[in-house]
Amino acid sequence: MHERGALNILLVVLAAVPVVVTIVNFALARANHALQVDVARRQHVIVEGAQLARVNQLLIRQIALAAIRKQDRQLHALLSRNGITIKVSHTSPAVNGRGG
Repeated sequence: MHERGALNILLVVLAAVPVVVTIVNFALARANHALQVDVARRQHVIVEGAQLARVNQLLIRQIALAAIRKQDRQLHALLSRNGITIKVSHTSPAVNGRGG
């Protein structure tokens, strides 16, 4: 009879193992999902930052071109205050292949 009691306890413990494993799996899956959401958010910020950097470069270039074409001292000063120097090359548009 003593063996049967030990066997019953062993069977109950073995039956509880899948329940515990399922609970642990659920907790890990929730934590993993939270991490995936955080990584996706950070990736979005990185991609958006790269896109904004490109727009920023284009905007600075257009402001610099306008400052050169119109010989606008205020635009030159604005760019200089923000650490941007304008270097004018004296090649014609036909020479550098870009035109107008």
